Amino acid sequence: MNQQIQGLRIAQYLLVLLLALFQFLTSHGFYHWDLMKGFYSVAAVGALFHVIPFFSLEFFATLKFWKRASFVLDVVLISLLMWLSGLNQSLFLFLYLMTILLGGLSLGSTGALWIGALSSVGFSLAYLLSPEVKSISFAFIFILNNLAFYAVALLSGYLSGLVTVYQEKLQAQSLTLEQVQKLNEMIVANIPTGILTLDETGKILTANPSALRVLALERVQGLSVSDFLPGFWKSEKMKIGQKVEVKFEKSGQETLLGVFFQEQGSSAVSELSKTFMMTVEDLTEIRRLELAVRQSEKLAAVGQLAAGIAHEIRNPLAGISGSIELMSQNPLSEEDKKLTKIILREIDRLNRLITEFLDFAKPEHPPVDVVDLGSLLQDCYQQVLMSKEVQGQTIQWNLESPVGYKIRGHSDKLKQAFLNMLINAAQAVSGKPGAQVWIKVWQDSGVHFSLKDNGVGMKSETLKRLFEPFHTTKPKGTGLGLAITHKILEAHGAQVSVKSEAGLGTEFLISFPRV
Repeated sequence: MNQQIQGLRIAQYLLVLLLALFQFLTSHGFYHWDLMKGFYSVAAVGALFHVIPFFSLEFFATLKFWKRASFVLDVVLISLLMWLSGLNQSLFLFLYLMTILLGGLSLGSTGALWIGALSSVGFSLAYLLSPEVKSISFAFIFILNNLAFYAVALLSGYLSGLVTVYQEKLQAQSLTLEQVQKLNEMIVANIPTGILTLDETGKILTANPSALRVLALERVQGLSVSDFLPGFWKSEKMKIGQKVEVKFEKSGQETLLGVFFQEQGSSAVSELSKTFMMTVEDLTEIRRLELAVRQSEKLAAVGQLAAGIAHEIRNPLAGISGSIELMSQNPLSEEDKKLTKIILREIDRLNRLITEFLDFAKPEHPPVDVVDLGSLLQDCYQQVLMSKEVQGQTIQWNLESPVGYKIRGHSDKLKQAFLNMLINAAQAVSGKPGAQVWIKVWQDSGVHFSLKDNGVGMKSETLKRLFEPFHTTKPKGTGLGLAITHKILEAHGAQVSVKSEAGLGTEFLISFPRV
């Protein structure tokens, strides 16, 4: 507002100069420049006095003395103009009233009153010294104009109070809106869900930091949905108002994205007819946790079953085994001896199965020892090379297992789990030309172990039931090996993920917490 007030103060002096010039141009009589020189000088001084602060208002607004002094000077200059001009006082009455009004807006109600009083004094002196003092209507005009000064001063003070109140309300409202806007921006910037706005061609208009993180992008300028989800935009997969899951390649690894589209209609940031809002979430970890929860529930149920019936099964087997042993001491035919051996062998197999079952059901204690994961895997690798499952096979082993990466664990239990996984990998590539197995250990925020083969792989149905007890694809398997392995890894706080495709191979990724 200060700038507008200052502009009006300049304008009133320019108006005086223009009116004086107009009078000169339209005057047909004698015009004495020497007599009007003082008038033009005073008007020019008034205009220049306000032009200079107009361009430095931030500085002059802090000088309270200058603000008051400038209005005093205005009253003095207007009074001089009125006295020097000899013109009718109506124009100068307007200038007085304008000064009082602007003074009230600038200095408040008190300022309006003393400027009104000062204007009354200045007007009275100029008017008393003018030729119109002999006029019959002098007293009437004198009193009426002075009353007008005080009336405008009171009105200006009242308006100034209203303007101040509304300015404070407007400022408070603006502050509230600014706070809400900043809060909204902060929420959008920090929300874990990626949010993007798109035009009707799929081009990205805006994206929050979470969207850049989920999509592994450094920028979105000039990009469209088709750049990171080829063939998805406006396809059958894209469903407006419905969340869909899409496979997405991120940093060389396949992840699962949850994608949601919502049509926004006309856009405030685009001239196009409509825009879309797109949200993206990385569901990979969520699905992994869901799988882990389901697996834990299955393992808990099987563990309760094992604890309840394992001993009851083992006792009858011991009686049957003892009875067969006694029978075998009597003379038997060759056929009976063969049948006896089969019975004893199957009893031993059942006993081994029950032992594995009990081991599976036994609760694992939290690990406390510090174990070097790389060194442990190297030991397991050497044992596998000497095992009968691997000897005689042509397998290229790619071992990248540096030492020094520490985790907390039980060495014996981890060896049991890793040996089982390595032997399974060797069996998966058995007899395949170009058979390879990759073993890799690395660390960042955690310690990771990857086991990958190019063997037979698994179908999606088999992959879903991979760690279920008694589920096996091997003719003589018990279906407890990977279930026990998963339980051991889970007890060590490890996260297990598996990727597999029939005919292409399998990859296990195990992530342990760092010490």
